[in-house]
Amino acid sequence: MSLKPKVAISADFFSAFSRLPNTQQGKVSRFISKFQQNPIASGINYESINDSKDANMRSVRIDQAYRGIVLKPESGDVYMLLWVDHHDEAYDWARRHRCKIN
Repeated sequence: MSLKPKVAISADFFSAFSRLPNTQQGKVSRFISKFQQNPIASGINYESINDSKDANMRSVRIDQAYRGIVLKPESGDVYMLLWVDHHDEAYDWARRHRCKIN
């Protein structure tokens, strides 16, 4: 029997979310719902981040300009939304941070 993946959302993610324009917040909210239903769905395109501090961090597309940063486990079943921002700022954030799930 396969366990359903778990989704966690970091406090930093909510902080970043609160600074987004309202139109972006709506798009991010729709992404969160989709992500929570199934973080391994084929429609969620995980992209590697060059030079990230954590090899398990991935970028996910919110829209043409905004990206979410997700911790995609190498093993295990916990996926964590870490950050959301404009494309370049999101990638910069991922290059400066590291994450572990205890």
